[in-house]
Amino acid sequence: MPDYAYDSCAGMWMKRMSDPDSSKLHMNVYGIVRDPTAVSKTRGSDSKMTLKIFDESTTTEEVSYGSKDDINDIPSEIPLMFFDANPYELPRPADGDIIRVHRVQAQMYNGRPQFIAKTGKMLNYGHSKTAWCLFRGDDDSEEPYAMSSERSSAPDVGRVRELRAYARRAKSMPFMSEFGNTMGASKQRRICDIKQEEFFDVYCLIIDAYFVPGTEASYVMMVWDGTDVPPLPPSMTTALSQQREEMDPSLLELESELDKRQFYSHGFDPRGQEAIPEGEMNTAVPLIGSALPVFMHGTKLDLDEIPSPGEWIKIRNLNTQVVKGQLQGFVSPGTSFIRNKAPLPAILQAYNLRKQQNLVASWGAPGHSTNITVTKHPNMRYSTIREMLMSKPPNRHKLRVIVRGFSPDLVDMCQPVKGSKNFEFGVRFRIIDATDSADVNLCGEEAALFFHNIVPTDLTKPSSTRERLAKAMKKLLKHDSIEESAPWIDLCVMQYIIRDKKSSRRVFQAFGTSMIS
Repeated sequence: MPDYAYDSCAGMWMKRMSDPDSSKLHMNVYGIVRDPTAVSKTRGSDSKMTLKIFDESTTTEEVSYGSKDDINDIPSEIPLMFFDANPYELPRPADGDIIRVHRVQAQMYNGRPQFIAKTGKMLNYGHSKTAWCLFRGDDDSEEPYAMSSERSSAPDVGRVRELRAYARRAKSMPFMSEFGNTMGASKQRRICDIKQEEFFDVYCLIIDAYFVPGTEASYVMMVWDGTDVPPLPPSMTTALSQQREEMDPSLLELESELDKRQFYSHGFDPRGQEAIPEGEMNTAVPLIGSALPVFMHGTKLDLDEIPSPGEWIKIRNLNTQVVKGQLQGFVSPGTSFIRNKAPLPAILQAYNLRKQQNLVASWGAPGHSTNITVTKHPNMRYSTIREMLMSKPPNRHKLRVIVRGFSPDLVDMCQPVKGSKNFEFGVRFRIIDATDSADVNLCGEEAALFFHNIVPTDLTKPSSTRERLAKAMKKLLKHDSIEESAPWIDLCVMQYIIRDKKSSRRVFQAFGTSMIS
């Protein structure tokens, strides 16, 4: 086996910067792996995956790329792109693994080095252009766990040990931050900070994923990072969404169906046995924080290794649109998935703090909410709609929500009481929060309590009562603007099961809540 000389990561960079005209420069390197992407197809016949490598020679500051003008401006991480006609021949490392690569090509792109690893069989020579081997970053094994060739030369065990030790120390360095630097150069976003029609990166947990019913060409991932999507007016649809509808009218219809789909499927068998998941520990699904729908369409599904529920991932170059008030992410050809990430401590710490503080709706917190309702249970802890849907009836919850709609129409909200001349309210609210939506009934004595200063009467004829009720409903439904102006309300809801001989269904009923005059 030949002897190999190895460059440091910084040495690779400087060697290529100092000789930008060399087209046949190849180098060998050991490095620590960061942000390996899922394997995907190129526009040609190859498959590709990208990763970044670093070592003791690279900067420990929050620098994404080296400068075009200064040869000594070394980036914190060196991007390395792998190409192979056979996707199964590409490496699949995890964050923190050690990689050794032989014969890396260093070309120039936009004034900066671009490091290419072309693997696979060369027709003229019968061996790989680039050879690689991988070592676990989280154990002390001296043997690689994967390699491109069984004839690979023996590794430098001492160098692997050094890089493992440095990787452990590097975890606390500034450039390892997943939320970028403080200068605003990073594209990393939390879900709560996403702007419409902006390309961004997001670090998240996939808590649900499925193919849109009726199609195998639309895949939805529900992603979570513990923060809340701000409420948007139901009338809001971005120009980008309208353009996509013109291209394929079925897309918007499929995507808007998500609003009608409960986040969790809850059903009851005819014998009355509830099939409802009980408790966060049994499902490992967080109870607080929005689940952002991320859509994949068309050929992208055939080209990429698709993440699945339960994975922590980083999504690069995700874009957004708004469909009927629902913020959605969508995958474009330039989007990539960095899979098998570890749970980010900052996300978990923030989530646990929200649970301790019972902060179920960051956008509906005091200072962002209008005092529209008051409950008889001021000391009752808040729940999210997701928590309510995941809990087993019978039980009671206090929610902080927005009313998105109601039925029936105003003139039918009061019906005569059988055997009496009196009338009573009967209305169903569609409520939402940052986690889900639900339909809640309001009737009888609880409805009279809710509309406490309005006496139910015949609303089919114009009257002062109808005007007052119309004013109250307008107050509840005012969400023509976003965030601070949205009318969040406190609402107590009980849930129970109604059974008959053939079926069982779960009912949500408002109680103990009054509108403020």
